Amino acid sequence: MLDPMLFDTDLVKKWGSRERARGFEILRATLYLTCVQEIAKLSLDSDERAPSVHNFVGALGDESLRSELREHYAVWRINPTGERDPDVIRLREQMELRKQGERRTQFDANYDELGRIWSSFSVSLKLQSFVKIRDKLSAHTDVHYRDGKYVLLEVKSLGLKWGDIKECVETLQHLVELINLLVRNSSFAWDMLDEQLEEAVVGFWGGSK
Repeated sequence: MLDPMLFDTDLVKKWGSRERARGFEILRATLYLTCVQEIAKLSLDSDERAPSVHNFVGALGDESLRSELREHYAVWRINPTGERDPDVIRLREQMELRKQGERRTQFDANYDELGRIWSSFSVSLKLQSFVKIRDKLSAHTDVHYRDGKYVLLEVKSLGLKWGDIKECVETLQHLVELINLLVRNSSFAWDMLDEQLEEAVVGFWGGSK
């Protein structure tokens, strides 16, 4: 819902001008702060009940847990085929053992990629700026008295760009996909979700008068 309000120049011109301008800016600012707060929460919340990337990465640092998940990732239960030829059975067992080794290697590669991306993203200026916005403006209100008046955090002072949200969301999506592979040996249908969200966006903005 926020994306076209940031990047669709025709939509901004249509809905963000004249008597609608003020309401449009209020909606855009509110959606922006909500997105920023959600990104910060899903990334770095440390409460043990929070399903954050921070907590998942921390849990996956446990070698015993990771070993268990690696075996779950590598060893698949295959239904019997009724094959009785011992040579064929032995060949299939050898092939399966080789595939298990490849899957163990893939699991470790996914874990290394998760750690590499997270170590960079978690300390990035963009994410730290989002955390600052959450802590001082959206989830909490941090007011300072300056030059005779009370002032809030100015988002412009953080040097963020509109596109930083999209970049962070894409990074989070990749992190979530890696975590899903490691924990559940499953991917996520991002394309299907994007199609559903696009329908909602077009239905709202395209169907309005």
